[in-house]
Amino acid sequence: MDLSYKQKTTKAAVYIIITALAALIQNTQGLTIEIGGARCFLLIPVCVILAMGEDERFGALIALFGGLLWDLTSAVHLGFNAIYLCIMCFFGASLVTYIFRNIFLTNFIYSVITIMLYCLLYWLFFIIFANIKGAELSLFSFYLPSGIYTIAVTPIIYFSLKPVKKALNKPIKFLN
Repeated sequence: MDLSYKQKTTKAAVYIIITALAALIQNTQGLTIEIGGARCFLLIPVCVILAMGEDERFGALIALFGGLLWDLTSAVHLGFNAIYLCIMCFFGASLVTYIFRNIFLTNFIYSVITIMLYCLLYWLFFIIFANIKGAELSLFSFYLPSGIYTIAVTPIIYFSLKPVKKALNKPIKFLN
């Protein structure tokens, strides 16, 4: 789609603000609701949904920004979130650009895959491979419930971001 420089800049600024707000809500104690100790990984569906339907580079950069904001609050896994979100959003944007349509079902399924893969990989790399004693059950006590909680919130995020994305992707109207 043909957007002017001003429209592209406005869209990038709005996406950065949305990603920063999601990071603020996710990483600030008391701003999110924890259900039974499960936390909502808000940045994953926000970055995935913003990246889907966009250029691969732009989607990956928004996800990289979101991952870096997430990594700023962690002392253990510096860079993991940024790299993971960047790669997954790059592939998500590529899938929508070349294979699938940018509809709710595509966004939801890809978000579910991204969320559950994140929970599994994080648990595997930073709990199991770190050889933390007695933490094997954290997959069932924290990571899977957090993943399910995030999946439950994903439709709300999609339908909240859809009008914003639609408004920002209006093409240039040429005067004849």
